[in-house]
Amino acid sequence: MAVLTLADYGENPSPLVAGVVKILREESLFMDILPIEDAGALNVEVIREGGMPTISWRRAGASHGSNKAVTPNRINETAYSFGNYVDVDKMYIKDKGKKLYDPRTYWTTMTVRAMAREFNDAAINGAGPSQPDRPTGLFYRILNDMAATQNIDAAAGSGLDISASAGSLAANIQQFFDRLDKLLYSMVDHKADYLLLNDNMLTRYWSVARQSNLLDTTTDRLGREFFSYKGAKLIDMGFKTDDTTKIITDAELANGTAVTGGAYTSIYAIRLGKDKFTAFQEYAMDVADLGVINDGVTYRLLVDWVLGLAVSHPRSISRLYGVKTQ
Repeated sequence: MAVLTLADYGENPSPLVAGVVKILREESLFMDILPIEDAGALNVEVIREGGMPTISWRRAGASHGSNKAVTPNRINETAYSFGNYVDVDKMYIKDKGKKLYDPRTYWTTMTVRAMAREFNDAAINGAGPSQPDRPTGLFYRILNDMAATQNIDAAAGSGLDISASAGSLAANIQQFFDRLDKLLYSMVDHKADYLLLNDNMLTRYWSVARQSNLLDTTTDRLGREFFSYKGAKLIDMGFKTDDTTKIITDAELANGTAVTGGAYTSIYAIRLGKDKFTAFQEYAMDVADLGVINDGVTYRLLVDWVLGLAVSHPRSISRLYGVKTQ
């Protein structure tokens, strides 16, 4: 299977596709960094490693054991149709008066920005069986499907306060970095590519990292500057389409079991790749100008993409929960 990125889509000869991709890249850094496997199917099967066999010692003349490795888990991942119609009344289009913006450009931009935010939200908060028409997000996957080693408690269920007004702040900052190290060590090869968080966690990280002489920046191959910790780049997952509700909230319970009802937040670590954590598509992004539809008064643009998320390696995703930033 070919591996694509939004940057590859940006080279598409179709100006419609290239225009949509430009907006997606500007609105969602998360979508921009994801590899996209060109699966050509609605469902893909991933193999997650099982347990190792028991190894025996033997005396001279005795036989070795023949224990087998535990059969790997075969996991079915599903892609979902993701998009919208952009409908604009021809009265707006044919209006020759002076405008600050082109009506079709405006509505298309707003629709694609909403798509980017919805994808970000699903990647974190997609609720599995209770939302069967949406990808399963990292919160549900780590809490329900991954080993306990991938769900890391900042402070034994009581929450770790690193806000500016916290008591024992210096000690709490040291504990925070201890837990952040544990988060990275839980990953395959003991490192992460990206750390996903919200704006308050990001800006609070800047402060505590400065105080600890650990504030570091790195540049990716596209020349974009990221703040990073031990090579893992930090990405703010931003807001939902209401432009108010954070995708990663500040209202999680201290014990990490719910994203509302408390005053804490999480950091998600990911390793990317088809053998780790990746996106996949059934078919290429489809952006089509359908012209005036049969009502005779509406110009329609279609944006359609069938995308899914897949976790192949059981240690390619992990979460640190129970951190208070404000």
